[in-house]
Amino acid sequence: MKRTALCFLLAVFALLFSTASFAEELVPLDAKLEIISGQVKLTRVGSNKTDVISESCDLYAGDLLETLIDSKATLAYADGTNMRIKERTLIEVQPMSIRVFKGKTWYKFTKRGTEFRIETPSLVAGIRGTEFEVAVTSRKKTSVSVVEGAVAVRGNNAGDALLTEGLAAFADAEGDLSKPVEFNTEIKKAEWSDKDWEANNSGNDVYKLYMDYINLKNEYGEDDPRAVEAMERFKKAEKKENKASETPKKAVRKSARKH
Repeated sequence: MKRTALCFLLAVFALLFSTASFAEELVPLDAKLEIISGQVKLTRVGSNKTDVISESCDLYAGDLLETLIDSKATLAYADGTNMRIKERTLIEVQPMSIRVFKGKTWYKFTKRGTEFRIETPSLVAGIRGTEFEVAVTSRKKTSVSVVEGAVAVRGNNAGDALLTEGLAAFADAEGDLSKPVEFNTEIKKAEWSDKDWEANNSGNDVYKLYMDYINLKNEYGEDDPRAVEAMERFKKAEKKENKASETPKKAVRKSARKH
């Protein structure tokens, strides 16, 4: 009996020690998550718990990020490198790489070296330039489109290419890379226009509050306190907006009666 109790205590001590050691090893990356609009699902490295967040935060190597419906975010690196993430995009962050599992991402590199890589289910992109897009479909097909500079790409199964300005390449689900093809860089730039990535700080935007509720409901269920609170914020803002829109109409009717 005593031996069993001793073994149990030793196991608990080992678990606590390993957990403490793991926590001490966690060092924030030199990249910060900036949420432009909507919400992001964050799964911390070493944890099975997922949180839906709407505020910026520091990141750790191995963190998983997923932008939800009608949401977008950026990763801002210390050296000025910037990554943009569209809605319904799932990525994993590492010190010198980004893994894109699905969705659309945009990169603008400054000083970060050529050792930085973008990894997808079907290809690997090595950074040699400044601005480019990486898109991964739900069927694991990947495209890389270079707007400025150069990017070296290699299919997981076969093929490699150096893409320069105005060239794109595609890898199928098996990892076979296509020959480079030309595309319209102006159209691609317009798709990622800077003005669309300015932070939206309007906390009373009714549509934004509604989408916050939808995302929380989809993640946790409509009866979860977080979803209930989000619905209350939405209804309050909607009521305020409706009241404000009614005020000018009342003033017009009042003025008409006087005349």
